[in-house]
Amino acid sequence: MNKRDHDVLDRARDEGRLVRLRRTLPGAQRLEGFVLHTGPVWTLLANCADHQLDGWTAVHTCTLHKVRDRGGEESLTVRALRGRGLWPLRLPAADLPLDDHAGLLAAAGAEYGLVSLHAEHINPGILRVGTVTELRPRSLRLHEVDTEARWYPKPGKYRLSDITRVDFGTYYTEVLREFAGPRPERNGAEAGSPA
Repeated sequence: MNKRDHDVLDRARDEGRLVRLRRTLPGAQRLEGFVLHTGPVWTLLANCADHQLDGWTAVHTCTLHKVRDRGGEESLTVRALRGRGLWPLRLPAADLPLDDHAGLLAAAGAEYGLVSLHAEHINPGILRVGTVTELRPRSLRLHEVDTEARWYPKPGKYRLSDITRVDFGTYYTEVLREFAGPRPERNGAEAGSPA
């Protein structure tokens, strides 16, 4: 990211301006929203599309390529959010460390239950939704739910270094969480607790 884009990102964070983010990952979705915080590993964004908020996204700061200013206080989006009582923006309920993978995933998972994980450099069209059940220095276990809110039989293992984006508190993850119900018990472990 060049100096101009860094400046646009900093201004957006400081002034609550809507931005569109393009990233260096081929095929990665462009993101639109409000930059809440930037960290050495993650940048936190309040998702906003069609003048509506939809949870939060953390993306690898190093993958940010272009930052486009989409407007501030005078924009239709901010006026619409203010008119609906959604402005100023609320921050996520959890304190989210933006300086390491495990800290962000542990905090987001503990607060929101289900998270969406993206490994966009491997396949930008695939996301995994589930509950983080175990974190290790280089990997995690995710007990996933499918698109019909059914729990998979057992957790899958993923490398932390492959995760380029994490979504939480979105409409999609909240619907899946509501209809999936508590995580099923495994090997006598209490439902909903790490296995």
